[in-house]
Amino acid sequence: MSEIVTVKVVIGVGWEGYRRETLFIDDEEVMYAGPLTECPEDAILERDLVGPSDFASLLEEFLIKHKGKKVRFIYEGEKEDAE
Repeated sequence: MSEIVTVKVVIGVGWEGYRRETLFIDDEEVMYAGPLTECPEDAILERDLVGPSDFASLLEEFLIKHKGKKVRFIYEGEKEDAE
C-alpha cells in the first residue's frame, strides 16, 4: 500500500466550449463537474451541481481513509481523442 495519495484534477473543454473537471483520488473517479448548457432549468443544488455538503463529505472520508499519508496533487488537461 502506497504512503502517497494521488489527487488528480483533469480539466477539459466540451463540444460547446465550456470547461469541465473530473476529480480522481488514486485513479478512482470521485467527482465530476460540467456545464449545464443543455438543461439550465435542471441546475439545482444536489441534483446536477456539486454542493458544499458533497465536498465536506468527500473531504471527511478522504482524511479518515488516508490519515498520515502524503498527498500529491496533479492538474492536467484532458487528453484529446484521436480522430
